[in-house]
Amino acid sequence: MNISGEHNQHHHSYAVGQTVRMVPKPIVHHVARWGDDRWAQASWSALAPGGTAARRSQLGQPIDGRFVIAADATNPTAPSMTHGAYDEGVRAATWAAHVAKASSVVVIGAGFAGLGAASTLRDLGVSVVVLEARDRIGGRAHSVDLGDGVVADAGAAWLQQWPTNSLARLAEQWGIATVSTDFHRPLTAAPDGPVGDLDAAIAAIRVVCLALPADASLAEALAPYLAELSPDDRRAAQHALDMEIDLENGASHDQLSAHGVFSEPGVGVDDRWLPGGYTQLQQRLAVGVDIRLGHAVRDITWDADGVSVDGHRADVCICTIPVWLLPEVHMSPGLTEQHRDALAHLTPVVVEKVILRFEERWWPSSESGYLRWCDTPASWGEWLDLTNGTGAPMVAGLIAGDAVTRRHRGRTDEEVATDVAAALAGLARAVGDRVESERIGGHLHEA
Repeated sequence: MNISGEHNQHHHSYAVGQTVRMVPKPIVHHVARWGDDRWAQASWSALAPGGTAARRSQLGQPIDGRFVIAADATNPTAPSMTHGAYDEGVRAATWAAHVAKASSVVVIGAGFAGLGAASTLRDLGVSVVVLEARDRIGGRAHSVDLGDGVVADAGAAWLQQWPTNSLARLAEQWGIATVSTDFHRPLTAAPDGPVGDLDAAIAAIRVVCLALPADASLAEALAPYLAELSPDDRRAAQHALDMEIDLENGASHDQLSAHGVFSEPGVGVDDRWLPGGYTQLQQRLAVGVDIRLGHAVRDITWDADGVSVDGHRADVCICTIPVWLLPEVHMSPGLTEQHRDALAHLTPVVVEKVILRFEERWWPSSESGYLRWCDTPASWGEWLDLTNGTGAPMVAGLIAGDAVTRRHRGRTDEEVATDVAAALAGLARAVGDRVESERIGGHLHEA
């Protein structure tokens, strides 16, 4: 994160109608690098061709009554979501206490799955130790300070599927403030004219994908379909793929299951975010739990007498690290063939977030708090306006899949922040041109 006192410096310019304006330099920026993070190396997992919800469940099945994996990747109904991770931790802890009859448990990882497991065991009176590689709790959900006490989440941020979200219930119970985002009503723009009917485009793509075998890749499904479209329809389809598939799943088409991208739940069910950050939930869950930071687990062994985790003895081990990091840990006897098969049908994906704070809000305001930028090739496509919730002029831009390599990796934080501000200026210019066109008698196209 960079905090700059040079509030009056500017760079780049953009036009709104007939007015040319300078793009303000952010006074604070935070550039997330989950793909480069030693203890993450990715953001979440998507279903690879042949992947299914049943395989996710299989990965979470206990082994020998001693070892169990619990993570967002093992949840068949809320995969890749914080409450999905938390629920898996609770599931594993309940199994350890009531089925395995464990009196002592070692939990590996202090993200939401680990905190869910540990807090449940704490409440059940089971002895529990949490070993966490980082120097903080939270894992891929991490709140950062943007100055003046303003907080934002650099990783996971939303409480999705609100009506059935267990973390949402905790937020309500603990009086934690939330702000709604309507992902169904984005302010959408493109640099080269009207975006097109993205809802119709993605609906048509869904029909094509679900008609294919379960082991088909998204690329296989789309190649012949896209080739038959008119140029305008193909452009709308590509924008729909960029926004609804790539950003939602974080991977290019050849890595994804044609069925999986439509069979797993996503955003759009009364989603809400926490202006005070996810850290509020994490700290409450961690109360009274023995969490040992800076401990990267290297060795897990188990037998009839119990489990040894880097020398820590217990009856059961609950492992909550990102599942794609499992091969880095020595395990004996190790994963079963079914577990390895399930793991092979998941693909780790990367979505990076950049948070920018400015002196004032200069970008277009959206009632939903959600903006989308359909440039080609795709870059910083998804934007969340954090201003109303935090009281500070702030936005978070997201980039995913192949675009991460093109526009994010290999650049300094300052260079990335500059690139993000320029993309936001492009969105502002495009929206401004639309407004100007309507003012002089043109038609304002709404995506």
